[in-house]
Amino acid sequence: MPEVGGSERSWYYLDHPGCALVLPVTAGGTLLLIRSWRIAVRQWCLEAPAGRCEPDESPEETARRELAEETGARAGFLHPLGTVWPSSGSSNEQVHLFLAPDVSPGQPRLDDGEAIRPCPLPVTEALALATTGELQDGPTALALLRAHHRGLLSADSPSRAGEPR
Repeated sequence: MPEVGGSERSWYYLDHPGCALVLPVTAGGTLLLIRSWRIAVRQWCLEAPAGRCEPDESPEETARRELAEETGARAGFLHPLGTVWPSSGSSNEQVHLFLAPDVSPGQPRLDDGEAIRPCPLPVTEALALATTGELQDGPTALALLRAHHRGLLSADSPSRAGEPR
């Protein structure tokens, strides 16, 4: 560890196994986002389905599991959007970001204690919320902007979500 200002310091952080987040898009171009009650901020937060990686589970497997649990949807192809450290000053958590460009709907199977409400949105509306700051979940906003920037999530023609340009 590098020396900070010539003095010794104690550091506290959360050791985390990592998470996976998936942006699910229907064939019609609707994003299947959710609102989750987050106790740390004491409010409902708009976000993409996400969750902790279980031991011996790949990020892709986590993304598929969380998508099914939180929305009931099933994904075919998962397009990787990279990773992000959402709070590098207090945790080593790494979030693996994915786009699921053509999900099929289903029934959610929430874990005990989860408070989740479905919040489907058009791509254009979700992108607007991410750029204005109204969507405050950092990993979700970054996944939306990365997918859009790479031409994988089109605001002009939502039915083409996931198709490379």
